[in-house]
Amino acid sequence: MKKIFFSVITLLMCAVIFSGCIKNTPYITTINPSMTASIGTYNFTAATVQPSTQDTQSHDSVTAFIITGMSSDVTVPLDKIILSINKYKGLTGVYSIVQGQASAYYVHSKVVSQAAGGVVAITKISGTSVTGYFSFNTYDGISVLNGAFNVGLP
Repeated sequence: MKKIFFSVITLLMCAVIFSGCIKNTPYITTINPSMTASIGTYNFTAATVQPSTQDTQSHDSVTAFIITGMSSDVTVPLDKIILSINKYKGLTGVYSIVQGQASAYYVHSKVVSQAAGGVVAITKISGTSVTGYFSFNTYDGISVLNGAFNVGLP
């Protein structure tokens, strides 16, 4: 009887120990995409942020990385910010709009304002997301400042 009782206790202890072990499965982290910026006194916050890549069909197989953020403000539902890194190689860096490395647009009530100068920067690339910042001035005098984004990989 003692042997059976000892065997059952030993079996239960092994089950408890092995059930507490971490299995070798990948941990999945979810991305909460976001884009924010200051446009004058207006604080832009995107309701949806869409990352994408586009093959530009040039002779050296250049890929553009495009991030589109659509406004969550019900008073200006058509506002959006579109950022593009023109020769995206999957690396972090600061990309100049003046030098043609990047481009940016601010769309307000279907009026498109193209960036004349500024930067789009990628500060971190992980296995699931791209994080960065942006700031630009448009040809028609609009300043889009203190922009930040966090998106999933396209």
